Amino acid sequence: MKVYLFFGIELWGSVTKSNIDRFKSFQSKTLRTILDAPWYVSNRTLHTDLNIPTVRQVLHEKFESFHSKLETHPNPRVSSQSSSTHPLNPPRRLKRCWPRDLLVE
Repeated sequence: MKVYLFFGIELWGSVTKSNIDRFKSFQSKTLRTILDAPWYVSNRTLHTDLNIPTVRQVLHEKFESFHSKLETHPNPRVSSQSSSTHPLNPPRRLKRCWPRDLLVE
């Protein structure tokens, strides 16, 4: 299931918080079902006791790994895409999140 849930997660950097929350709730519901956990056990407890990373942690780790692979890629066109800043640095509107923001977190 993990393979299907996190397929292409490297490219999710610009996904809104509400979409990530949907994945988090799916992950938590699935853990509760598998473990038959009672209602009073928090999601954080489930994740820490089982050593299962949250969706946000996996997103951050996978994007950092993806970014480091881009930097060391032999093709110069591919490696030029690994910039942590936008060349033109356009102004942001509506608190948009860009994938490279995951490198700063």
